[in-house]
Formats: sequence, structure tokens, C-alpha cells
Amino acid sequence: MRASFIHVADTHLGYEQYGVRERFNDFSRTFWDITDDALKRRVDFMVIAGDLFNKRAIDAQTLIHAIEGLKKLKENNIPVIAIEGNHDRSYYRDGVSWLQFLCYQGFITLLAPTMREGVPLMTAWEPQTMLGAYIDLLDGRVRIYGLPWQGAATVRTMEGMVQAMTSVRAEEDAQGVEYRLLMMHTGVEGIVARVQGLPSMAHFQPLRSCLDYLALGHVHKPYEFEGWMYNPGSTETCGAEEAQWEDRGYYYVEIDTETPERIIDPERKERIHHAEHIASKRRPFVRHNLRVDGLTEPDALYARLEDYCRRESPPYQGAAVQPLVLIQLTGTLAFDAGVLDMPRMEEMARTHFQALFVRIDNNTNDQDYAPDDGEFDGSNRSLWHELERRIFEELVARDSRYLPAKEQWSAVVAELKLKALEKDEPARIAQLLREKRAELFAL
Repeated sequence: MRASFIHVADTHLGYEQYGVRERFNDFSRTFWDITDDALKRRVDFMVIAGDLFNKRAIDAQTLIHAIEGLKKLKENNIPVIAIEGNHDRSYYRDGVSWLQFLCYQGFITLLAPTMREGVPLMTAWEPQTMLGAYIDLLDGRVRIYGLPWQGAATVRTMEGMVQAMTSVRAEEDAQGVEYRLLMMHTGVEGIVARVQGLPSMAHFQPLRSCLDYLALGHVHKPYEFEGWMYNPGSTETCGAEEAQWEDRGYYYVEIDTETPERIIDPERKERIHHAEHIASKRRPFVRHNLRVDGLTEPDALYARLEDYCRRESPPYQGAAVQPLVLIQLTGTLAFDAGVLDMPRMEEMARTHFQALFVRIDNNTNDQDYAPDDGEFDGSNRSLWHELERRIFEELVARDSRYLPAKEQWSAVVAELKLKALEKDEPARIAQLLREKRAELFAL
């Protein structure tokens, strides 16, 4: 038997990232590119391993965009088999998810096994109930299983799946099943450090003898193991962290159960299929950490940002697709972060990169304050006035602009504090500050 299919997951249709409407369209366009590729390659079927949508409650435009891609496959007799991811599942009060609606309309087959004490029942999918653990394609020679998002019950459900699949193996062989594929919306522990609570590789290993291809979703970083476990990654950039995983996309898989040596890559331990990972078409995402250490004034920071933009932006200027730009300020500031002109910096990056969207995040650290040991420990109340003066002086000195006159500025801070404690009028306190600023900056 020879066949082919496309494996995709985590398309997150409907995501209006950063509140930018064009990003909503980006996620749809990427999905349409993949469905167009399925038509071009004339695949036998497509599998969606969860999170077709970005959230449970979608708007009409999101549904229209999903149908736009799926309709072309339906019209060309390419079945789409899907499972629900954690973003797709309906609210308990609603009962019916939007994937179930698409299934009812005939655009997809949504696999959802009936569970009994943690073990999936190995029943064929029924269109009347839209329930079932598997569906057979290509005259029964390909069997596709589906296990939707299970959350905390994932490991137990996997054990039940192994038990159930093992129990029906002899029957499947007698029926002429040649290729077995299982979709799951989960991932392997440790692939992305911040994603916790996933099964370990040891939990997955018992599945290996039960199937030929494990189609995963959920983790947005692409990975594969030993010619049987595949995770394509997200098709568009859902978060800044994902920009570093440039090979995210989908799989085009060819099956040959009769002469597998024709297509397999032995180095990848492929047995009867060859899986080609294809990077999806998506909007460029520029991510940069800009260090601020050693910069003593805002103008120095603006100059450093300008230098970065001039150096890195030329490839994006005049491009057909405008990039997204996210710059994080990191390190320790030698001045008050409140004086930074963030709109000015964002406009600078927007102009150089000709960006669709720019965001600059201030993730810098303040200089730590640690009073000198010994002479002033706060226990002697008669020395509090001097301790306060020293603290004001050292805090003022953190900002390099005030360092040359730190003694005078600490006296001003002490005077302002006293005026406030005496409940002086705010306008008079502000006027005093303006006069002292003019006086000291003139020095």
C-alpha cells in the first residue's frame, strides 16, 4: 500500500495577537497555505492533532476562515481527521464545541473515544453520535486513532490506550490493517522547560509497538524521535519565545508498506514511512535583548537602540511582509527607568524595520541598595537623621545624572519629605522642586 498525508497541529485560528487585526489574518493564511499544499500534493488525508482554534469561544469570522480551508479539502475528497486540544474544548455549560460543529457539518471527522475506567473503548467512529476511538481509511488498510486532550489524566489514559490497542491487534491484522496512526494532544516532558506536567518519554515507549506513527500537538516547539513520534510545532508564532524555533510547521508523510526502502531514511529509524518536515509560511518575527549595562543616560540607550536598528533592519526594509519586532531591555539601569521615552524608542524601531507592530519591554533591574555595615544600623534613634541623609544620598547617586551633586540633591529630597509631613500644599511642594531643579542643573 502506498499513501500520503499531512500532519498539522496548533494552528490557533482566531488569535488576534497583540490586538493587531492583521495577526488574526496571518494565522488563517498560514492554515490556508497548508491546505493548499495538501491539494497540490494530492494527499490521501490530513490529521489535525488539536488546537485548530485559539480559544473555545470563537467569533463568526474565525469559523468562516476555518471552513474556507477545510471546504477545499472536502470538495476534493480529502478527509480531515481531528482531535480536540485544550484550546478547542467546549465549556462545560455549552456541551458542544466548535470542532463538533465542524464535524456535524461534514468538514472533519472528530475522534473522541468513550472511556471506561480510564481505558478507551476500541469502537469505530459513528457519524450519528460523532463518537469513536478510530476511523479506517483506504479500504481499511489505514487505521487512525484519536485521543483528545486529557489534562491530568493523560498518563493513565495512555496506559489504557496501550492496553486497548494491544488487545485488538490480532483482530486488526486479520482485517487487513497495514498502518496505524495515533493522534494525541500532549507532549514530552523536558522539550520546553516551562511546560510542566507532561508525560515522560518512558510513558510513551509502550505505545511504540502498537502503532507506526504518533501524531502529537500541544507543544509549539517541533521535535521527533526514532522514526515514530512526531510533533510539527505551531504553524504561526503564538509567542515571542517561539521565534527561535524557525523550523515550526507541518509534516508531509509518505507511506509504503510494500517497498519501504524506496522512501525511508534509515538514519532516522524510519520503517514504512518517510516524514518530511516543512516550515510553514509565516510573518517574520524579530526578537532582541538589548543590554543597558554601562549606559549612564537615556540618550546613550537611544543611541544603542539606533545602532542595533541600523545594523539589523536592512533585510526587512521594503519586504512584502512587514515583521513584528519585540525588543526587551535587559541589565541594570544607571538612571531612573521612568525617564525613558518608550514611544520614541518604539517609533525608532518601527521606522527602521518598517514593522507591522513594535513592542519594547523594560525588563531591566534597578541598582540594589545595601547600606554600609557598622556605623549606622538603625538601632540608635539619635542617628536616624544622619542615616536618612545617607540613604537619600546613595539612592540619588544611582542615577548618574544626579551623581555630581548628590549631597545637594539628598538635601532637597529631605526638605521635600519634611514639607509633605507638614501637610504643605502640593502646589507649593511642586514649585519648590522646580526651583531646586533649575538651581542644581545650572551648576
